[in-house]
Amino acid sequence: MCTVSRILVTSCKGGVGKSTVSAGLAIALSRMGKKVLLIDFDLGNRSLDLMLGMEDDLIYDICDLTGGRVDCESVVHLVPGYPNLAFIGAPFRYEGGMTEEALSDALHRLEEVYGFDFILVDTSGGAHESVALAAPVSDIGIIVSSQNPTSIRAAEKSGLLLDEAGITDQYLIINGFDMQPESAKARAGVVEMIDRTRTRLLGIVPMDVRLTLLSEKGKSVFEGEDSNARRAFENIASRLCGTHVPLLDGFRGVKRQKLLFG
Repeated sequence: MCTVSRILVTSCKGGVGKSTVSAGLAIALSRMGKKVLLIDFDLGNRSLDLMLGMEDDLIYDICDLTGGRVDCESVVHLVPGYPNLAFIGAPFRYEGGMTEEALSDALHRLEEVYGFDFILVDTSGGAHESVALAAPVSDIGIIVSSQNPTSIRAAEKSGLLLDEAGITDQYLIINGFDMQPESAKARAGVVEMIDRTRTRLLGIVPMDVRLTLLSEKGKSVFEGEDSNARRAFENIASRLCGTHVPLLDGFRGVKRQKLLFG
C-alpha cells in the first residue's frame, strides 16, 4: 500500500478520538521515512492544529487551496520535529461551496509538488459534507470506534456510508481500548467488534490518559515516555505499509485471550 495512498479517517460518533488517531498515525508513518500529508478536513471545526502545537502557524486553510486563492506552498506547513510530515488546516468557518472536483485537483497538485507517500484526510465524520467530498477521492477508509455500544453502532453506520461512497477498502481502529482483564467481560471484545462492524481490524490503541494530556499540550505520544499506545501506532503504520504485525506486538502486561474475546 505504500504508493501514494489517500486515507480517509472517519466515525459517526463524536468523542472517539478520531483526530488523535489521525495525528498519531501520520506521525508514525513519517517516522518510518514516509512522506506524509495530514489534512484537517473537519470543516468549520478544526482541532488538529492545536494537537500539533501549530495554532499560531496557520494563515491559509484547505478551502483557500481548493478555492484557488493560494498555491500549495502557501498552505502546506511542516510539523515541528517531524521533517517528513506536512499539515494543512481546516477553516474556522465553512460556508460551503467546495466541490469534489476542486478537492481532487488540489490533491493531485499536492502529490505532484511534494511527492507524498500518504495523504491522511481527517473528516468531520458521519454524513457530514466533508465525508461526501473526500470519500470519492480516497483509496482507503479508516473507521475509528471505541468499545462503547453507541460507538460500535456508529461504526457500523460509518461502514455503510463508505460503501455508498464507493470505498470498499475499509479498516477498523479501536481507540481507547480498555486493556484491564477485569473489564473484559463487561465490555465488547475485539472479535465481537469485528463481527458487529463487519470491518477488517487494522489495530487497537489502548486507553492511556497520557495520550489525552499530551494532545492537549500540542504534543504527540511520541514525545512522551515509551508506552503501549506508541507501539500501537507504530504497529498500525507498519500494517498500512504491507508488513504483517501481530495485533498486540510489543505490548507490555497484556492478557491476549481476555481482550480478544471479552
